[in-house]
Amino acid sequence: MGIFDKIWNWIDKKGHISDIPLKAMPDYTLNITYWIGGLLAAAFFYQALTGMVLMLYYLPGQDSAYKSTEYIMNSVPFGNLLLTSHQYMAYAMIFLVFVHFFRNYFIGAYKKGRELTWIVGVLMSVVVILMGFTGYFLPYTEISVDATDVGIGMAKVIPFIGSFLAGLISGNGTISSEFSRILDFHVLILPAILLLLLGVHMYLYEKNEAAPPLDLNHKVVNKRRIKWFPVFFAYSLAIGFLLYGVVIILSAIFPLTLPPEAGSGIPIIPMPEWYLAPYYKIVDFDPISTNVIYLMLLIVIFLIIIPFLDRKESRDPRDRPFFTAIGITLMQYLILYTAWAYIQPGVEVQPIIWAPISFGIPIYNIIFAMILYKKYRRGVKIE
Repeated sequence: MGIFDKIWNWIDKKGHISDIPLKAMPDYTLNITYWIGGLLAAAFFYQALTGMVLMLYYLPGQDSAYKSTEYIMNSVPFGNLLLTSHQYMAYAMIFLVFVHFFRNYFIGAYKKGRELTWIVGVLMSVVVILMGFTGYFLPYTEISVDATDVGIGMAKVIPFIGSFLAGLISGNGTISSEFSRILDFHVLILPAILLLLLGVHMYLYEKNEAAPPLDLNHKVVNKRRIKWFPVFFAYSLAIGFLLYGVVIILSAIFPLTLPPEAGSGIPIIPMPEWYLAPYYKIVDFDPISTNVIYLMLLIVIFLIIIPFLDRKESRDPRDRPFFTAIGITLMQYLILYTAWAYIQPGVEVQPIIWAPISFGIPIYNIIFAMILYKKYRRGVKIE
């Protein structure tokens, strides 16, 4: 036995690492596509760690938030790298949320037995977006304040609870109250909710296991298992540190520059962060701009109840043409509206333009998916 094996056995014996209640996993899960959720957990840990360090220097308030952010970037050792990597990791986390969502959506990971796992995942995705939204305000730049005001205005139009939700964020309406509420949500409330949901999600994942690949027989692949420790433990560390390395390198090459301070009067282009751009572009759609929040709520509700709508046993996207077409439509909306927001930020769009696009895309996708489905079924019958 080599020296490293002896050291590791000693650590395992003293730390009881092998006793961690994580069961052996099917060998097909030793694949990066099954570890996007693990990357999200690694990103969340990085955000918590760097966020705690940033809080040592950040001072919330109308007169201090921007100045303390400048101080972090210009005077704190490696402060710019720290702040930039914190923001870039937030970008990575939100991007991974979209990748994880669409991947699981198209392979039908929400099917029978995994419904609750999917619902918890949808709720986690919403929390991650809200964390990005609340963090965006904290530097107190002209554009971040404008974007936050738009978000609060969207919340206000929700029937019955709109004023309550807006009040949760803005408090009594003063800047100091808004800072206090948003900071509490960003560093305490939302992370605590996300951590709780992550625990539930991991528990359900352990109980139900990952959905097998579409081209493998479930009963066969479940017989080939690999112990979580040390193989999956080492694998999770490897991809986690790979993510950290990529983000830190990009942060060093492309450091952040701070936009003008709120109230500076410097003209800016009203462009929110990329992950908010699709929703903010719909705000430009006349005359439905005030109803964007309903569309967002409708999408979230649809995603929560889809396990109970898509009742076909097969997880193959070809056997679920309607839901596959809806998923493709959502992806196209995100890409199209994001690009549209960057090309024409804040430009009002008339119904004669947005209506044919917004309604035409899903109609075309559904019709095309149904045509392909009929051809696919005919081919299956011939075989």
